[in-house]
Amino acid sequence: MNNWFYNPEVKFHMWGAPHLFTIIILITLFCSIYLCRRLLLPYRRRIRLTVGWGLIISRISLDIWYIQTGMWDINSSLPLELCSIASLACAIMLLTKNHYIFEAFYFIAIGGAIQAIATPDLYFGFPQYRYMQFFIDHFLLILSPLIMIWLYQFTITLRSLLRAFITINCIAVIVFIVNIVASANYMFLIQKPSGSSLLDFLGPYPYYLLSLEGITLFIFFLLYLPFTFKNKRII
Repeated sequence: MNNWFYNPEVKFHMWGAPHLFTIIILITLFCSIYLCRRLLLPYRRRIRLTVGWGLIISRISLDIWYIQTGMWDINSSLPLELCSIASLACAIMLLTKNHYIFEAFYFIAIGGAIQAIATPDLYFGFPQYRYMQFFIDHFLLILSPLIMIWLYQFTITLRSLLRAFITINCIAVIVFIVNIVASANYMFLIQKPSGSSLLDFLGPYPYYLLSLEGITLFIFFLLYLPFTFKNKRII
């Protein structure tokens, strides 16, 4: 099989040159899109639909990769990780302009994807398919709610934060039940990931789950802050 598609010998190294360079590229893209947001307004529908379908195609391509490489496993390949759930939810949000999904997944998508990009639970290194798919998918995931803010003037309220916190906990309960039934570890609700991650600083199981609740609220509040300033200017 082609080396770019599947080569376990090319491993991912967190904070290595390819990882840092990828982060710089993503930050540059976000800044460029923000600065050009007014120029993009005439094309907003095309952009919204392209990113929405891009998230769906990204997920389908990942499942094909799992099958083609013989890595598909019910314990690890279902779209039940938080960012996978957020990707599908954001795709629906973009295709339908659903404001409820936007309110909840503005926090979940951006908060989860930033953590995933900074400390990826990733085995395959650059320039393999899995590496490219991972970072493109998370780039589109962060971009999804930003499109609705920058190009459609969607906004966030304190009630949105509450909805997001309730939503993420409801998702966690459902995924936890699936983990028990399937002997899986989606969303790391049963144990920490094997590689390095932010969870290493939050104590042993199950106490890190309680720590995550507080950190989630803190991150959600940070993501809400720009809208408090915006609302004050409007008043």
